[in-house]
Amino acid sequence: MNAERFGTVGEPSAHSAPALRIQDLRESPRRPGRYLLQMSDGRTLVLGVGVLSDCGATRVGAVLSAEVVERLLHESAVTAMADRALDMLARGRRTRRELERRLLRPPLRRGQPAPRPEEGAERALQVREALDRLEASGVLSDNEVAEAEAAARLRRGEAPGRVTQVLRRKGVAGSVVQAAVQEAMAEDDFDERAACRAVAEKRARALRALPPDVATRRLLGFLQRRGYGGGVARDVTREVLSARDESGADWEGEDEARLADETVD
Repeated sequence: MNAERFGTVGEPSAHSAPALRIQDLRESPRRPGRYLLQMSDGRTLVLGVGVLSDCGATRVGAVLSAEVVERLLHESAVTAMADRALDMLARGRRTRRELERRLLRPPLRRGQPAPRPEEGAERALQVREALDRLEASGVLSDNEVAEAEAAARLRRGEAPGRVTQVLRRKGVAGSVVQAAVQEAMAEDDFDERAACRAVAEKRARALRALPPDVATRRLLGFLQRRGYGGGVARDVTREVLSARDESGADWEGEDEARLADETVD
């Protein structure tokens, strides 16, 4: 998009309302690289220097054509979405779908009416454009999220099947998930049975005071929530609890009451 399409500063449209002017223009004190443009009707927009230059909106007092105002309003909304997404990414890994879900929820204040359908459609376009820009810049990458999450979750003792489910729920494409899980398994020489046993042994310490049947049920359920299913979970549960009972050791570990009903995110 260029200035010719949207008109130029100083040439207001003949069909527009009274021309708007730039009343104030300064760099945002909160976000370096962003500029606060205040129009003569009192509205303040947050914009990047690129769009200001492209529209010729670079000096106080300049007249803004209707087309330029329209573009500036759109760019300000997209910029706000991108900045919100960047704030979320700064707090932790997020996939595109996770960011999209958050950004599509408009901030509602008490007494404020629900957005109209056309407003929701416009918001969806703004979110899509903002996330497209972040992906193009490399700031947002589902591939990187999948690789990091797969490695971290496998090392925490989750089974590959569960890791796959979690990443798919986050919106990562199936082919990307499969490649990330396989790569993480190969890098760590992952052995599912050995990983299951390590998790079971640690968990069994919290079940030491329970009757055998209760301990068996709790440990089996815990392993299944970690993604270990079928014969592996049953065999490991039996092996670990049998070894504990035969050794008669005083298992040390976390407080059982606190962890008895633990689930996995």
